[in-house]
Amino acid sequence: MAEQRHAIIAGAGIGGLAAAVALSRAGWRVSLLERARALEEAGAGIQLAPNATGVLNELGLLDRVMEVATTPENLRLRRASDGLELARFPLGVIAEARWGAPYAVIHRADLQAVLLERCAKDANITLSTGATVTGFADHAEGIEVAVLQEDGTRRIEGDLLIGADGLRSTIRGLLGLGKADAPIWSGRTAWRALVPMQQAPPEVRKLETTLWLGPKAHLVHYPLREGELINIVAITEDDWRGEEAKDLWEISGEPADVSPRFSSWHGDARRLVRAAPSWKRWPLFDRQPIRRWTYGRVVLLGDAAHPMLPFFAQGAAQAIEDAGALGRAFKQFPHIPDALSAYERARTARAGAVVVASRRQGTIYHMSGLLALARDLTMTSLSQHMLMARLDWLYNYKGQT
Repeated sequence: MAEQRHAIIAGAGIGGLAAAVALSRAGWRVSLLERARALEEAGAGIQLAPNATGVLNELGLLDRVMEVATTPENLRLRRASDGLELARFPLGVIAEARWGAPYAVIHRADLQAVLLERCAKDANITLSTGATVTGFADHAEGIEVAVLQEDGTRRIEGDLLIGADGLRSTIRGLLGLGKADAPIWSGRTAWRALVPMQQAPPEVRKLETTLWLGPKAHLVHYPLREGELINIVAITEDDWRGEEAKDLWEISGEPADVSPRFSSWHGDARRLVRAAPSWKRWPLFDRQPIRRWTYGRVVLLGDAAHPMLPFFAQGAAQAIEDAGALGRAFKQFPHIPDALSAYERARTARAGAVVVASRRQGTIYHMSGLLALARDLTMTSLSQHMLMARLDWLYNYKGQT
């Protein structure tokens, strides 16, 4: 019997955890290395579009995810100045029938907990925290990875190294892609807050995702945890890049920093923003799409491969797509180079298109003046079917390798 192959994954975020599950299902042993000392509850809400929930179903995770997720009945788009409804999509009814999987929203920590639960039950998966990859040596017969931990440096031998370590990926940096590969500042900040449902204005206590479009800003809110919370994301144009921050999840923003930015918006939006007791502040970066994600026995995944702006809410979804594609490739192709080539073919153009489309969507969301008027007139003139058809390319992805 052939020796079980061993994958080393740098990063135990959503993408890294999903990749561990996918590779285990393909017969691999997996070592997950996370530089944080503990995987603590962090972040806020995530939208899981049908392209993501379809992969979670493929990985045998969807039923458990849906136990802790929320399925909004509608997606509503409203104009910031007067609250006019520009469009409404009954996603709770249509998503599974149209795209083959549900649309859901979930707290990031709850999704992480489901993935960690699955990994903990899997004898093929080992998770080490407080473990930072500092280097690697790629040999013809395998890869040797240097890992820094509190008790010193150790070396782990494997068959594959996966960089799933985020926007400022150490693995991507070690590949030496050059200064031109640096993260690109978007000129925008995401402000994130969680509001207890009973403290939210009555007019927004609905089982739906609402997107407000305003000049140089937009606002998204939806319920989480069976309606206990409302998740708010407010994205504004900003000069702040967060260079002073060691841990972006821990950057706080004061309510007084946020409310004035929405003072001219419709009362429903203003009252919700004022209801937030505290905010987290997150500078928004992406990178230019790259055509190559694999280098010998090293491969990139998630934000390490394709960080993107959040205007299509696809960051986590694309990392989950990557994980599914990687597991699929190793089930289909027995030889590592063939599988990695298949993974790269399946993912680079797709993820690159989402990066570019997310940038373009941000421009559309933040229009002002006559451009915003033209956008709003277009949206109100299109039928629901026509508006939904514009999402088919994104949500109907089946992930063939």
